Amino acid sequence: MEDVTPHIQRAQLLIEQGRPKDAEKQLQYALQVEPDNHYAMSLLGKCKIEQKQFSEATDIIANAIAEAPEEDYYFYLLAYACYHQDDNQTAMMHLAQACALNPQAAAYFGLWSMILIEQKQFDAALQKADEGLAVDPHEITCLNARSTALNKLRRVDDAVSTMENALKQDPENEFTHTTIGWNLLEKGNHRKAVDHFREALRLRPDLDSARNGFKEALKSKVAPYRWLLQYSFWITNKSKNLRWIIPIAVFIGVRLFAGASTMQGGNWKIAGVVLVVLYLALVATSWVIYPLANFFLLFDKDGKYALSAAEKWNARLFMSALLTGLVLMLMQLIPSFDDETNAALFIAALVFMTLSIPLGHMSFPLQLKGNTLRQWYSQCLVVLGVLTLVTVAIGGEAAQVLSTIYFVAFAVFLWVHALSDR
Repeated sequence: MEDVTPHIQRAQLLIEQGRPKDAEKQLQYALQVEPDNHYAMSLLGKCKIEQKQFSEATDIIANAIAEAPEEDYYFYLLAYACYHQDDNQTAMMHLAQACALNPQAAAYFGLWSMILIEQKQFDAALQKADEGLAVDPHEITCLNARSTALNKLRRVDDAVSTMENALKQDPENEFTHTTIGWNLLEKGNHRKAVDHFREALRLRPDLDSARNGFKEALKSKVAPYRWLLQYSFWITNKSKNLRWIIPIAVFIGVRLFAGASTMQGGNWKIAGVVLVVLYLALVATSWVIYPLANFFLLFDKDGKYALSAAEKWNARLFMSALLTGLVLMLMQLIPSFDDETNAALFIAALVFMTLSIPLGHMSFPLQLKGNTLRQWYSQCLVVLGVLTLVTVAIGGEAAQVLSTIYFVAFAVFLWVHALSDR
């Protein structure tokens, strides 16, 4: 039988060079010769992970484990693949097995800690990170996880100290710079966060978490976006139930206060009106701030390169619809228009301004397959809005009927948008 060792060694070298697709060919040949070679299977699974083909990686690595259930690293790889498929419970189960087989592998505890952070179990995450650092005080994943957990627990000084230690260990580590950037962003220091995200992207331009953080930090230059981002950090650190309860409780509280203040009259009534206006302004801002901030980034020296093509389309279409609506609203001030024309202008203005919200959140390019409920609804709402504008321009009873249907559909869209974010 042919010796497949040279092919496996060549595949290892190609993986180290960042060429997983080429490595895959070597490993597939090796597995044709030796179908039961579990090490080749594990490397092939790693290639699939590198190419973000996590489902295929899961099957391949599971086969490797079936051949060699004593190999702890295979369980770690399988956990990593499960983690990237949002199957955190299964990932932690495999990590527990990996740690049981090899309790001296600090990186296993680091990944486990990161998963616990995602699960909002910050105390447990800190414990796992510390377990890993007890094995290897310089393990970067554990240091990053420890810093993030401490930051979530509001132990800021300890988090900063941990990150300084991580940078000393490896000042050229893109993940460390990304972690520091997100920690600074959560603390509200978007200016310093930009520097760390920029450094992470210099080291690895394709790192999605750094690119997303860079965009968030740049958009935080817009004060309302910065405030809502801080609220987002705060609410996402809560349990899933609380993330539902808090907005509903605020809504009910505003309604109750507004009702009670109206009954009291006088200054209480004014206070109730002010509270309702502030609440509605906050809600409206949350709908438009994302595409609005992206629009500002189009004119930022860094932001225009950070935005994806879809985000640029969102920003342009959002602003086009919003400005068109505002212009139509102002046209009602022209004294020569009759009441019927002014009514048509008012409805058209509202349609354009409300259309700016789905246009600002739609996925581009448009596709017919693989859409989420929100994406489908956004596309249908835009089509309905265009039909409404056409009938408003023509006039007649059809315009009244279609505009009523559109505004009801828009109200439903706002609920769909809110519920899909929970």
